Amino acid sequence: MNKKIARVAIVAAVVLAIIAALFGVKKYLYSRKPLELMFDAAYYFSEEASKSGIWSYEKSYSGHQYYLYLPPQYREDNDNVEAKLPLIVVFHGSDEKGQAFKYGRIFTSQDFQEKIYPKGAAVLLMFSRVNYFTDPHGTSLLIQNVCLKNKCIDKENIIAYGFSQGAKFAAELACAQPRLLKAVVSGSGFYQMSFWEILRVLPIRFYWANSEDDKGIFEQGMPTGRRVARFCKDSRYVQYQTRHHFYVELKDKTGLRDKGGGEETFMDWLCEAVNCK
Repeated sequence: MNKKIARVAIVAAVVLAIIAALFGVKKYLYSRKPLELMFDAAYYFSEEASKSGIWSYEKSYSGHQYYLYLPPQYREDNDNVEAKLPLIVVFHGSDEKGQAFKYGRIFTSQDFQEKIYPKGAAVLLMFSRVNYFTDPHGTSLLIQNVCLKNKCIDKENIIAYGFSQGAKFAAELACAQPRLLKAVVSGSGFYQMSFWEILRVLPIRFYWANSEDDKGIFEQGMPTGRRVARFCKDSRYVQYQTRHHFYVELKDKTGLRDKGGGEETFMDWLCEAVNCK
């Protein structure tokens, strides 16, 4: 009897050890690793700089052009490390440089700024160097150096928002530089993640949306959208039937319930992603 009890105890101990190991692996895979910002003069210094209303324009020596929005109280106090502003990085679609501001304006309205975070949010409006976005490594360096130049931005709270090819690139950037981003928003995106890429981005939150009648895009984007929603942290996949080629809007609904019992919107999800630890 004593031997039988001993065998049962050994088996139980082994099972518990396996369970503990599995929980340890899961915790490791879903933990965000800290980002150490990398200085690079080609991305840090400006070849051109100017002001345009609420936006600051810069062109770096690396060839990147961007507009940066900071809440009014931090435009002259951008070294305020206590602000810890979330940063929303916006990627337009192919051949859309002339229309890029329509996406940036989503995030600069007073209503959005008051809701997203107690002190507002910074918005980085990226312009592709060719007709579409390339070079995840260079783009990561540019974003990192924007954070170095504006210490009011929280480098651990960066959200990428993209439409079409910009959405594809945002997902590609997350896979290439998983420590850079806290969340990714993909509207009509079509990046196809491999199994190993999914493992790399498990700690990143995704809001992924496609439409069935967006032929050629839906077939590529849908499988990834379903996978990130299934495996990645607090992620959503929203599938429409007849929305064609679209970008994600603040009032879009996820089909889930929010914390108050109402219908969860993209804005609800984004506020949660920005403010959670």
